[in-house]
Order: sequence, then structure tokens, then C-alpha cells
Amino acid sequence: MKISKREKIMLCILAIIFVGFIYYKFLYLNQIKQIEVKSKTKNELEQKYKSIVSTINSLDDKKSQIKILNAKVLDRSVSFYPTISQEHLILELDKLLKDSGLEGGFVFNNIEVAEVPVIEKSKENLKEGTIKQMTEEYNNEINKIIEKNTSTLSSDVPKDNSKESFDNDKGNSNNNKNNVEQIKLELNFLGSYSSLNTFLNSIRNYERKIMVNSITISEKTLDKVTGTINLEVYAIPKINDDLEKYLNWTVNNTYGKASPFSLDGAVGDVTSESDNLDSDFLVSVKSITSELPSIIIGKSNDKSKSTYVYANKNDIEEAEFTITKVNDKYYYKYKTSNDSYPSSYDDMGQEFNPSSDNINIKILSENRVNLDDKSGIKINIINKTDKLVNVEIDNDDSKNQRVIINGDSKNISVNNK
Repeated sequence: MKISKREKIMLCILAIIFVGFIYYKFLYLNQIKQIEVKSKTKNELEQKYKSIVSTINSLDDKKSQIKILNAKVLDRSVSFYPTISQEHLILELDKLLKDSGLEGGFVFNNIEVAEVPVIEKSKENLKEGTIKQMTEEYNNEINKIIEKNTSTLSSDVPKDNSKESFDNDKGNSNNNKNNVEQIKLELNFLGSYSSLNTFLNSIRNYERKIMVNSITISEKTLDKVTGTINLEVYAIPKINDDLEKYLNWTVNNTYGKASPFSLDGAVGDVTSESDNLDSDFLVSVKSITSELPSIIIGKSNDKSKSTYVYANKNDIEEAEFTITKVNDKYYYKYKTSNDSYPSSYDDMGQEFNPSSDNINIKILSENRVNLDDKSGIKINIINKTDKLVNVEIDNDDSKNQRVIINGDSKNISVNNK
């Protein structure tokens, strides 16, 4: 059978189409699918790589955040007992009792784990006398006149956030009820009123929190009183070695740290150095290698450490310190890149009473650890008061200082020691 030239061309074209179809169907499509799978795998690996690189790059930030969180947790819990130990409580309370001059004994209840009881204050309304009613009506009329004359000044008076803060704290506490280890004890005492007052002051100023729930007093003789004091002690587990230190505690040992920004709480009847400092505010500036955050700012003698703000980085930290006087009252606020006090920084700030004729800020610095140590602070002080802000800088590096103070030199004095 002879095939014409035209038919041969058509057969060749048909063969080419057939081969192309077979290649497309069984080879090309399969390769496309494999390419899509490989591309998807490549994209996933690239995302994982970017995520890992991002995590590695953020490790320093995470470490700084952990250090700041640890400092906050330790500062908030430092005044609470790490555990309830009746033997140690007996030693501590007996020493406070003897030092005050009181006589008495303690009755301990069983240790329990329960919620902290909330005691509601009761209020009793008494009948008002006729003269008091007339006086109040007169005062109301006078107040109306005063309000009319001072209404234009109302916008300059800072808002009192204490009630709002208390309400918020109360709401948060209701939403976050936690059980804590606690013990209740009763003290039956006999002694002079001055001895009782000394004992109560010792309890209030003690390094560990001992709550006075209630007290009853009756006259025994002309110079002696007797009564009962109900005390409560709460324990919060610690994330440091405070428990071991506390359980090894003895009365004759010396405890406490010289630094007012110490991580470890002092155990025993010790007055820290911060209580003796004639300053209104404290600033700690340390190396990034320190166990503490590199920057800590707080109010002096703040045992609860609720006014502390922190920052932690191996670089110069930009901070701001604002002190204002309004209507013969003084207010303060400060912030770092990480935190601020008060948290509502746009408000006037927190009221305080200056400790002297000047407003004193004490900055505790230290020498550079090595050439890579670059941590420091640059504080911009805004003084809107009639007082001089006296800044005292201790132990700063003489060659490469950590502390830089900016502000109006007319009302700010800086002294390097």
C-alpha cells in the first residue's frame, strides 16, 4: 500500500500530537504538581526560617522582659513570708513583744489555705442635732458662693484617681480570687499604753507583713492596759532563694542588703539603708549583666515597691521625670521606654510631700564592667515647682559616665560624688 506524501505529512503531524499528548498527560502535569509541592515546601521552610531568625533576634528583648518581670514579682512579694513556719513566727513575734515591753502570749490557729477575707466597713448614721442642721445650711450657702467664684479654676485642679484606682483594684480582686497559705493568731497582752503603741508600730514597720485584724483594749490599772490583738500572716511562694534563707534564719544573725533596689528581701527586724536616705526618689543604674534590671526608678521608702518602673537594655535609656506644683500640692510622675508611674501618664501625677526644702533625687550608679557595657540613662527633668530639684549621683563611672541629666539649670542642681 502506497502512502502519498500528503498522508505521510499528516501521519507525522498525528504522531507528533500523540507524543505531545502523552508527554503532557504523563510527564508535564506530574512535573508541574511536583514543582507546586516543592514551591509550597520551600515557602513553608522560608517562613520557619524567618520565624526562627525573628525569635533569635528577639531573645535579648525576651531576656530583658523576663528580668523586669522577675524584678516586679520579687518586689511585690518581698514583704510577704515565703511560707508559714510557726517556729520562726514565735521567735519573731516574741522578740517584738519583749522589745516593746508588753507581757503576753500567742494562741495560734491551724495553718490553712484559703481566700483572703474581705472585711466590709460598717457605717452607722446618728441623729443630727438642730444646731448642726443650721450650721450645715449656712455652710452650704457659703459653699455655693465660693463655687461660683472658683468655677473657672476647676479645670486646673488634678483629678483624684485614688478612688478610681481603689475601685479598679477591688474589681480586679473580685475577678481574680486566689487561695493563699495563711495563719491567724491571737495575742493576749498586758502592759502600758506606750508599750502597746511601740508594739503596734513595730508590727507596722516590720520587714514582713503582719496584719492587725482587730484589737480590744480595757483598763487594768491607772498605768496598765490589757486586751487582745488578732493578727493574720500570709505566705506567697517566691521564685528566688528567699525560702531557704528564711528557714535558715536565726535571731542573732544580721540580714538585709545595702542596696535599696535589692532583689532579695531582708529577713528579720532590719531597717534598710533606703529608710535612712534623705531623698524623695531613687534611681538605680547598673550594667546589663546585673541580676537586676539595668534601670529602676522609684519613690524612696516605698516598701511595697508599687511606684517602681523598670527598663533593661545595653544602651542609653531615655527617661522623663516631671514634678509639678498645683494649689500648694506637689505631684510627680516618671517614665521609661518600658513603663511609667502612674500608669495614666497624661494625668497630673501622684501627690507627695517633699522631704526637705529641696526635692532630692538620688541616683546610684556603678563603674563600667567592660568595653561592651553601654547601659546608662538620660533623664529629662521637668521642674514646674518653686523648689530646687537636687540630683545626687553616686559612684558613676568617671571616664564613661552612665548618667546624663537634662533640664533647666535654673531650678535643677546636679552633684556627682
